[in-house]
Amino acid sequence: MRKILTVLSLALASLCAGQAMVGDHVVSPAAAAERLQEASAAREQGLATLDRALASPEVARAAATVGADPVALRAALPTLSDAEIADLAQRAAALDTDPVAGLDDDIRTLLIIFLIVAIVILVLQAVD
Repeated sequence: MRKILTVLSLALASLCAGQAMVGDHVVSPAAAAERLQEASAAREQGLATLDRALASPEVARAAATVGADPVALRAALPTLSDAEIADLAQRAAALDTDPVAGLDDDIRTLLIIFLIVAIVILVLQAVD
């Protein structure tokens, strides 16, 4: 008898809990859609920033120094994660807003090479 009561009480509790949770959501569908739209816009903006950075002639010279193809790098940008795109776009934007920052041309070229190498490494990791 005790087993039957336990089973019945568990069944009743699961039925009641299921009905209560049908309409309850932690995040509304509108809020989720808005957040997805914001993330998509941020990703697109980051990709555009990186694409502009990789299109510059300075980057082409720096890429030739390390043996990388800027066109191939630009084509591989969409394979990066959102976090990687945000990080690299922030670095590329910093080069755009303050390209010299008291540094000479050689150090700036090294920073661009670092950006290219970082993109190459991240693309290779994303492909694996």
